[in-house]
Amino acid sequence: MKKLIYAILLTVLIGCSSVSRTPVVNQVLPKVTYEGRGSAAGPMLVGAMGPVGIAVGFAIDEGIGKDIGQAMDKSKEQGMWAMANAIAQQYPDVDTVAIQKLAFKAQRGDDDLAFATVELHLESTGEEKSLCFKTEPGDLSELKETSLGWQLITKAIVARDFCTQ
Repeated sequence: MKKLIYAILLTVLIGCSSVSRTPVVNQVLPKVTYEGRGSAAGPMLVGAMGPVGIAVGFAIDEGIGKDIGQAMDKSKEQGMWAMANAIAQQYPDVDTVAIQKLAFKAQRGDDDLAFATVELHLESTGEEKSLCFKTEPGDLSELKETSLGWQLITKAIVARDFCTQ
């Protein structure tokens, strides 16, 4: 009977030691920005509306960024959980993660697609580092309504799609 109990305890201890830690993710999302159609339309609107045209163009992008941010905020819990697991897989020593920047930009040549640039601050015992990831493009209407933004970010972390300067 003692041998059985020892075997069970040993199995539990070995099982617990192989479980990876998931880093703590700061729950505060930075302001989500978007650059696309509005920025391009602003100078064109100057001819018709004067200086107000530029403001209207930037307001268009500001609204799109707000919509993407609201969609990401609605799915924040699930998205941050998936992101934390991807970070744990790629960077097992990381203890905490903070999202520093979330910037979406229209895909050149196709305004219906947008990609994100995500800057993360990772901390582990005695070490800090900042990483920048660039996602693949996603459908803009889905980014404004679903958790697609989180899915693209998680995929970029797993694929180690770093930003290029």
